Amino acid sequence: MPFLAPLIGAVVGAVGSIGSFITGLGFFGKLIIGIGLNVASALIQKALAKKQKAPPGGVQFERQYGADVPRQVACGLVGIAGHDCYVNTYGASNKFLQQIYTLSDYPSDGLSRVSINGEWATLGSTADTDKGYPVTSGEFANLIWIKFLDGSQTTANAYLVDNANPSARWTSAHIGVGLTAILVSMTFDQSKNSQFPDFFFEVRAAKLYDWRKDSSVGGSGSHRWNDPATHEFSENPIVIEYNYRRGFSVNGDLFCGMDMPAGDLPLDKWTAAANICDETVDDEKRYRCSILLDCMSTHGDNIESIALSCGAMSVDGVEGSWPIVGSDQPTVITFTDDDLITTAPVRYRAKRSQSELVNSVSGNFPDPDNLWSMVGYEPQISAAHVTLDRRTRDLAIDFPQVRSQRQAAQLASIYLYENRYEATATVTLRPRFQVLEPGDWVQWNSTRYGNKTYIVTETQLMSLDSDGPRNIQVSLQERDGAIYGAVSPPAIIVPTPPGTPTYLNEVQDFTLVAVSISGADGRLAPAIRASWSAPQDATVTAVEVQYYPTAQPTSIIYKTVPVGTTVTLLAEGVIAGTEYTVKTKLVTDPLRVTAWSAGATVTTDLVPSDVDVYLANVKGDAYETLQRIQSEMDELSARMDVIAAGSADATGASIDLHSVARRFQNATAVAMTEMSASIEQTEDGLAAQAAILDAVQAIIGDVEAGVLWRMTAEAGAGDVVARVVLQVRATVGDDWISAGTLWEAGFTGGNPALPFSRVMINAGQFVITDGTNSGTPFVYTGSVLWLNGVKVDWADIANAVIGWAEIGDAVVNNFVAGTANIGNLVVGTSNLDFGAVTDSAELHAVATNLNGNGVWHDVETLTIDNPSDIPVFMEISGTVTVSGVAGASGNTKARLINVSDGNSVVYETATATITNGGSSTVTLSNLFRLSFETVQGSNQYKFQQFTSAAAGKGSCDVTVGMLWWKR
Repeated sequence: MPFLAPLIGAVVGAVGSIGSFITGLGFFGKLIIGIGLNVASALIQKALAKKQKAPPGGVQFERQYGADVPRQVACGLVGIAGHDCYVNTYGASNKFLQQIYTLSDYPSDGLSRVSINGEWATLGSTADTDKGYPVTSGEFANLIWIKFLDGSQTTANAYLVDNANPSARWTSAHIGVGLTAILVSMTFDQSKNSQFPDFFFEVRAAKLYDWRKDSSVGGSGSHRWNDPATHEFSENPIVIEYNYRRGFSVNGDLFCGMDMPAGDLPLDKWTAAANICDETVDDEKRYRCSILLDCMSTHGDNIESIALSCGAMSVDGVEGSWPIVGSDQPTVITFTDDDLITTAPVRYRAKRSQSELVNSVSGNFPDPDNLWSMVGYEPQISAAHVTLDRRTRDLAIDFPQVRSQRQAAQLASIYLYENRYEATATVTLRPRFQVLEPGDWVQWNSTRYGNKTYIVTETQLMSLDSDGPRNIQVSLQERDGAIYGAVSPPAIIVPTPPGTPTYLNEVQDFTLVAVSISGADGRLAPAIRASWSAPQDATVTAVEVQYYPTAQPTSIIYKTVPVGTTVTLLAEGVIAGTEYTVKTKLVTDPLRVTAWSAGATVTTDLVPSDVDVYLANVKGDAYETLQRIQSEMDELSARMDVIAAGSADATGASIDLHSVARRFQNATAVAMTEMSASIEQTEDGLAAQAAILDAVQAIIGDVEAGVLWRMTAEAGAGDVVARVVLQVRATVGDDWISAGTLWEAGFTGGNPALPFSRVMINAGQFVITDGTNSGTPFVYTGSVLWLNGVKVDWADIANAVIGWAEIGDAVVNNFVAGTANIGNLVVGTSNLDFGAVTDSAELHAVATNLNGNGVWHDVETLTIDNPSDIPVFMEISGTVTVSGVAGASGNTKARLINVSDGNSVVYETATATITNGGSSTVTLSNLFRLSFETVQGSNQYKFQQFTSAAAGKGSCDVTVGMLWWKR
């Protein structure tokens, strides 16, 4: 059935190697779930792959322009900016404007709402014959008209033809058959619409055929597939998918969809799925879909997007194709281990790999009441699985085709809990189970694997010439009705089997104490002492500890403590004076699920750093010195009071000037000292000033050097200020250079509440040195401060470029680097040493002259320890050859299997074939593969080669390199 190719192309690639193996065993009649199975795992893989084209959704914000725009069919209620395809102005001064926006390439039901510049507009109740309904609200009231063209038009719009400017721009040939469009008419008003407004349209889209309303095929109603006039608007995702599979056509031209015959779509199964979507939940249909089907996308992309809106899966088989909507279903049959074919292998996998697990789903959906903007639905979080996984594993799933918050949250819950029912199996059953089909729910009551419910994902019927004629092989995926319950399902309670001994769930007598520890350099550091009683449980092998600042619960540090140790120090990353939360979890052998404890809190000690100690000592010395200077100032002030008391009681000024000078030819040298004291009566009161001025100057021609030293004290009206100025200056001609300093202290306006004190230095280079050659100076030059040897207790740095850094301990809460350039980085943490995070191994398989007896030969075996069940990265290279004498025929191929994972096939080569002697080789040139066929712990891999039962001989020389994460 060629119509299946676009649907299951991706699936065939995933199961191709298994399918070729099964065919070799004599299977035929294969049925498979092609779309919608394991949605969460599939989305994780897409996220890891290169960025893909966004899936079809029900909203288009970007207006489209130009001729190269893909055709699309809008279905359901959609929000769309449209394709701006025609603009025309006419009338005096081009006062009137016409514009056409196409919305869909298929007839639609009607216009729901119009937004103008981000506001929903109100349309009048009476339509103009040519222009449509006027806008009656907002700034464009009675200036804009909206007319909906539903796609049923058979002649050109006379209003557009009559006003085309020039006339050839819109003629009677411009009909737009089948096109849904909006005609916007606008009258220019310079004060209101000098800029063209932005439009957004909400549309009830395609009229669809619903077989349930077609009495000719067993339904009830007038719908007929070949009569679009009988079709109706529908948001039912199954009805949309049915119409897409049959195909959308206008005037006999099928331009979108799969063109599948009706006989390949069994209506009984489609009806059951459509009816589930129409069930009422919280006053709305259970599942609705809003989608712009992209006629240029693959069929798989369009159908996947529809299926995502209703939790559906697509089944493809010899009977045809049909959907299974996400809902609880009854089990159709129960089988036990006695019903299995004992000679056939059983492939069973209890858990997914950690990279496939999800315990939280969040994302966005388009909200029509918010102008169809993408807003967040209620995140779905499984607290039990977060605890089990020991961290949050969030998966972002957006639902651009779902306009209901309830529906989006319900779907997120479904995909979350589908992911957590992890068991898969492939078993062979007796012929009486041939009635099973993909999508059926069955119950397998197994002594070894437990009593669980599964959905059948694939069936394979064995051929008559096989070892087990008419037996059926089924592939199973664990399912449960709880998946499809309410948005917030109750926690799943796992019953304790009778007779199971009592085990510890957490450590006993857990105690935390804040302590300080001394490092090798003698410095103190904060730490936490955690202790507990020795576990009285023989299955406990270790205690895992996690701790983090209580205010930053995502900054978690882990430590594993052997079972024999009951006291441990937590020091890595610990910050002084901070509250920490510490939790424990038991590690057991045999492995069982244990949860993190509720935790306890402790606040670490305030441990002073060596910088704190040093600065504290300096602060003490500086304070004593300042106190001594203050005392001397007090004594000097008293002496000056005595001098002032002996002077005359009057205003005026006293000046005492001492100077020396010498002049010869064009050279002069002058030195002077001036002391002055003055008291003046001003409008604001008395003002007193005392000053000492020392100055020297030397001049020869236009070369001059001078030094000024001035001390002043001012009191009275205005500011109270004491000031010292030192200025040096050198001049050559018109060029001069100076350096100086200003020291001042006082009160602005004499107000005690406005004190000030400052020291300013002006120099091209400022240097502080200890006067020795052993230490480097403190230098400020060229607006740059040069330092070597700085100790800082705490720093708030806005921007920094670091050439080399040695960091003893660091806790980084949020590190964002647009561009980071680090000259040398030394990380003293063994967790990042080579081989500490990853492990590797190599399998080298060499074989010659393997007999062609039609069986798989074990060539080489390798066992690795994969402690975390994380996928293994593999690089495969080498050759696989079949050879024989003249006239000989045969073929060979090779594979790598994981024995520990139920002999699952990791990789299988192509087949090399000879028909008349000679040789044929398959070359494997640096093939890379990420293998998910792993189990936690020991994994035994076997490289095998198969040569057909003919005269050929097989040989190989293959190397498989393996790399995996240890934690």
